[in-house]
Amino acid sequence: MNESRDRIRREREREKNTYTSPRHALRRVLLLAEGRQFREAAAVVSRLGPGVLQSVAAELPIDLLIESLPHSSHLIETLLNRLLTLEILPRPELQCDAVAWRLVGLLGGDQGANLKGRTSRLSSALVQYSPDARDAVDSRRRQLDAAVQGLGSHGLTADGSGTLISLHVAMKNELQRHVESSVTVNQDPASSSHQRLLALSHADVERRLIDNKSLLTIVDKPALRQLPTLVASLAARVDNDKAVLACIGQIKRSDPTLDLSDTRFNVDR
Repeated sequence: MNESRDRIRREREREKNTYTSPRHALRRVLLLAEGRQFREAAAVVSRLGPGVLQSVAAELPIDLLIESLPHSSHLIETLLNRLLTLEILPRPELQCDAVAWRLVGLLGGDQGANLKGRTSRLSSALVQYSPDARDAVDSRRRQLDAAVQGLGSHGLTADGSGTLISLHVAMKNELQRHVESSVTVNQDPASSSHQRLLALSHADVERRLIDNKSLLTIVDKPALRQLPTLVASLAARVDNDKAVLACIGQIKRSDPTLDLSDTRFNVDR
């Protein structure tokens, strides 16, 4: 009997403390959040019914809560879990991608190890509420890993003799050899007309063959075959650097608060 009375009393207390007006509930949550009383604000959210909760979630300035992370992690976690528990559909848009990238920035900082325990429950709730946010982070991580690995291709390269030198010097030497090996031929353009070519004699063809073979012998040397490889290597390096800068730009746009001006990459070269 006493247990039944206690249960009824608790239910009445709960009803008394439950906000039935979305406007009043939102105002209360905002006041507590502005005062950085995030746990008290989370307690209010945990008591909201489905209709009021959906309205509050739609009007709540999530961007301000994201800026307050990790201190606001319990409030955001409670909001996500409450929406999941009550199966609110359609799910309100809560900038889950922005929350995820803010967590990435925090956990990747100097205090990341200390913040992991405080944000782990929020991370779990975020994955359940918006699996796409986790997939986006995983995809970006793989993209960045591949781009960073490409930074290791900017080492020395071997020239024709096998000596390790910089790519720019190797290309300069290779181009110089091409210039020095070139042959200047003064030929009347009219002699290459279709009618003239059909009127060539046997001796003319033999002479042309000898001239072309001589030119091919000059330029078709192992020392002069490295240029396409060097050009391909240079193009790959350009693409790798573009990929890295593109990834950094995406991270900056995901979380403008991150300072990437002194970014360092650890790459096995």
